[in-house]
Amino acid sequence: MCCQGSAAIPGIPGLPGSLGQPGSKGEPGQKGDIGQIGPIGERGAAGPQGDEGIGQPGKIGPRGVPGVVGPTGESGVKGQKGEPGEAPDDSNQRVAFTVVRTSDFTSTSQDTRLPFQATKTLLPGTSFDLETGTFTCGVPGTYVFMFSVCKYHSSSEMYVYLQKNGVVVVSGLSTDSSHYEQMSGSAVVVLQRGDTMYLTMDGRAFSSNPWHYTSFSGFLLYPE
Repeated sequence: MCCQGSAAIPGIPGLPGSLGQPGSKGEPGQKGDIGQIGPIGERGAAGPQGDEGIGQPGKIGPRGVPGVVGPTGESGVKGQKGEPGEAPDDSNQRVAFTVVRTSDFTSTSQDTRLPFQATKTLLPGTSFDLETGTFTCGVPGTYVFMFSVCKYHSSSEMYVYLQKNGVVVVSGLSTDSSHYEQMSGSAVVVLQRGDTMYLTMDGRAFSSNPWHYTSFSGFLLYPE
């Protein structure tokens, strides 16, 4: 019969063994849950301009506010001389006037123009200046002019001159110092555009309203 001895004392642990060979690839694990949305990142730099789109053009926007007026530009080159314009047709033009004084007028110089105070007839286009008693020709042609001036009874003498551009055409004279005396004269005159006709006088002319003893008339007989 065999006898069992007492247990032996454990020996000192051995040194770790060398690293083993990698094991074979395991099976894929299960898909994990979706994580939470992270914070918005900082805005990145602008990328390059993309290609032109193929969409339809947009509608025209509203009109903007007018801009500030710019500085005046330099003067341009002088243009070429234009063609001569057509002369105005004066064939149907009518010219006529009758002007009167409504009060007396006294002059001591033969160069003093006889002014007038009212128009009895003044056709459109007829140029007459009452203050200077001057008719200015606007339609070249042949004209008829007439004047009638009443000398004041106490005036010793009176001279009246119908003048064209400062040159006497016809004149009237009265030397009767005791009576009123009516003087008149007329002339046919050829005028060019811009010519002037007027009366000058020396003495005292009588007139009143509404009798108009002193008057001046003219009309276009026929155009040039």
